[in-house]
Amino acid sequence: MFLKSPGFTVTAVAALALGIGAVTAIFSIVDTVLLRPLPVADADRLVVLMTTGVDDSGASESEPVASPAKFEFWRTQSSVLQYVSAFTTTVMNYTGGEVAEQLHAMQASADVFQCWEIPIIWGRGFTQEEDLPDAPRVVVIGKELWARRFASDPQILGKAISLSGEAHTVVGIAGSSPGLREFGPPPDVYVPFRCDPNTTDQGNFFLTAARLKPGVTLEQAKARMQVASGEFRAKFPDASGDAKFGFTVETFREMLVGDIRPLLWVLLGAVGLVLLIACANVANLLLVRATGRRREIAIRTAIGAGRARMVRQLLTESLLLSLAGGALGLLLGFTGIRALLAVNTAGLPMVGDNGTSVGIDWRVAAFALIVSLVTGIVFGLFPALQGSRVDLNSVLKESSGRSGTGLRQNKARAALVISEVGLAVVLLVGSALLIRTFVAMYRVERGFETKNVVTMQMSLTGPKFLKSTDAENAIRDGIERVRALVGVIAATATCCVPLQGGYDLNFDVIGRPPVGLSSNQDAGWVPISPGFFDVFKIPLRRGRTFTDKDDNKSQPVVVINETMAKKYWKDGDPLKDRIVLGRGVMKELNDEPERQIVGIMGDVRDQGLDNEPRPTAYVPQAQLPDVLNAWLVRQAPMAWVVRTQTEPHSLVPAIQEQLRQATGLPVANVGSMDEIVSLSTGRQRFSMLLMTVFGSAALLLAAIGIYGLMAYTVEQRTQEIGIRMALGAEASQVRNMMVRQGMALALAGVVVGIGAAWALSRIIESFLFGVKARDPLVFVAVPLVLSAVSLFAVWLPASRASRVNPLDSLRYE
Repeated sequence: MFLKSPGFTVTAVAALALGIGAVTAIFSIVDTVLLRPLPVADADRLVVLMTTGVDDSGASESEPVASPAKFEFWRTQSSVLQYVSAFTTTVMNYTGGEVAEQLHAMQASADVFQCWEIPIIWGRGFTQEEDLPDAPRVVVIGKELWARRFASDPQILGKAISLSGEAHTVVGIAGSSPGLREFGPPPDVYVPFRCDPNTTDQGNFFLTAARLKPGVTLEQAKARMQVASGEFRAKFPDASGDAKFGFTVETFREMLVGDIRPLLWVLLGAVGLVLLIACANVANLLLVRATGRRREIAIRTAIGAGRARMVRQLLTESLLLSLAGGALGLLLGFTGIRALLAVNTAGLPMVGDNGTSVGIDWRVAAFALIVSLVTGIVFGLFPALQGSRVDLNSVLKESSGRSGTGLRQNKARAALVISEVGLAVVLLVGSALLIRTFVAMYRVERGFETKNVVTMQMSLTGPKFLKSTDAENAIRDGIERVRALVGVIAATATCCVPLQGGYDLNFDVIGRPPVGLSSNQDAGWVPISPGFFDVFKIPLRRGRTFTDKDDNKSQPVVVINETMAKKYWKDGDPLKDRIVLGRGVMKELNDEPERQIVGIMGDVRDQGLDNEPRPTAYVPQAQLPDVLNAWLVRQAPMAWVVRTQTEPHSLVPAIQEQLRQATGLPVANVGSMDEIVSLSTGRQRFSMLLMTVFGSAALLLAAIGIYGLMAYTVEQRTQEIGIRMALGAEASQVRNMMVRQGMALALAGVVVGIGAAWALSRIIESFLFGVKARDPLVFVAVPLVLSAVSLFAVWLPASRASRVNPLDSLRYE
């Protein structure tokens, strides 16, 4: 029967494949991120320790970053926790070969292997004694590095290898932990965290994870950690603030997906609307088909088929359509979402590189099957009930199938069209708001320019770079060599590239009462070399920037940004004051000098384009105390940043060679600032693209629904139209009549949709930037666009109606 109506079959299956495929695609991401078990044994017992508090606006917040003092204190909570482990990712240089190689490294405490169940293939992990500050240097190397560099030689155990110019004894070979992959590439080497058990350092720069002890619930652990926060406040009153300060634990999954979950549910709800529109479209097609089959159904009934039998027959047909659409949709949805994730994973956890972890498992297949069955029943039941209700006498006596075919007699089909248009309005409003958000983020004043700027990272670790003077000499040599290249405009080095994270430190203004560590008087802390502001074209507002004369022999200086000046010097002149950064935070900052403020720079949105600029203090790399310089280079690689006259990637090999000659070290992670900006807006771009696809699909389906209804109405009313024209009606009058009837349905759907969108727009308010949830432009533009598309869809069958030949229509049967 379907083969006899190929147009109907292809249209219905295509609409269902679009709706079911889109729903399945989004569900596959939801399944991967929220539902699929983590690739870690007893994942519900793996927790991340966090600090709670309130931000400047008074809203509660929790942060997973930890300080050495907190870590050592958390290790004492043995009644609820075990395997408390500190870890942070960094890079180190393998300097044992002919050419230095940059390695992915993890600085981790001794319990990290048990906590994350990192398999030890050969040898052992760290001991507690090896995790102390002055312990001998040891290393556990990753399986891949073991195979690549050492040919899987089991005799490597006990031997020393050179990492960043220092000998480390190999004590073990480790496999990879799937859970740790969420923090970056698998480590090539693991080195001890080396934390002092009696430390008072309060600098937050790493993560801490643990396992709940057997029999301890998450709620019990949270309750104990809240009590422990009071004990910590009593032990470190200057570092913990008021009673709003506290400790808590969250499962590893919750930490990863906490801010992702609302977005995924919104996308799943949006794609559900696409499916509903597809259902309404196919239901309309089935109603049309059932009307054309009235004589067939009447004959079946006359020869003994009961109404229940006819309903089952029609439902069976709709289920077959739905299952065919579901099978095709499953294939299209999986292909489409993998293609999208290959371009942009939006920073979604657990999806793997380029979305490779998103696949079709039994949950996704079962979901597609259930959706197909439910969809078939939803869109098929009403047409089945309508089509099975026939009056045998009137139907069998009819010589034409065109009685009762006006829009008033097609209330069911008209209601479905109105619902399609209304749902399309909701989706188009959502997609338009997200598009405006994305545009606003790219148009926002960043405070820095990205065109023709390239960055690359280098690990300046090792004995010859421990002193800030030695590090600065190498940096200055590298910068001078790079600046001498043809095509290079400016070059610099820094710890922290905008949009890639950074450090915060409290500060005190000399001459004012000290504020203490628990205050909110802090600022971003960015060590830089001269040329930083030139590379990023950050404007100078007052004073001066740094020069090569700002070294360790000159007066210590600092440059602040406008936000810091306005926030902390509302009635004063910051250029007359001195500040000291990080006093009392950690021992590496004990030698931090008082610094004279010499300049005020323009603001930079370095924490995200959708975040307001934070107070920021820039200090010269050459003026860092030696111990602070040594700590900084251990924590993270240094970034070289170069501005060129043309597209920078063509100069990358020459830049790398000059830096290698200056330092003897490799550079890695080359990328342009435009790419960094693109990555920072990946989640917004991902949601915008999906919502745009959903909105476009909804618009297309709604237009097809209107067109289909009006085309069917014209075909069924051919005789009526012929009579009207035979009695003197003009072609324009017939066309306008059909347009009015079609646009009445479309406008009714627009009105319903605008009301629904107005009520639902608050749901996506937290995802918007630079645009209000009830933006007037969006709520005016979307109805106009949809009305224009609806007019086009109505105009085609209306024009055909105006060309009806009265003689032919009166003979038409």
